[in-house]
Amino acid sequence: MRFYTAPEVAKMLRVKKAYVYKLVATGKLQALRLSERRLRIPEDSLREYLENECREREKGLARDLS
Repeated sequence: MRFYTAPEVAKMLRVKKAYVYKLVATGKLQALRLSERRLRIPEDSLREYLENECREREKGLARDLS
């Protein structure tokens, strides 16, 4: 299993680090907290988050088109 830092995830998603931390804080993206200031995001959690987001966008698009 691979783990990513918040800056690595931010770079992959092309968003700011603060947004990644917000996703973790709200529970939308699961992360392992190693200490008060360090966290790691499992690859599986990132994949799950992306799949859920894609699903939600598809539902919204389907509603908009009907």
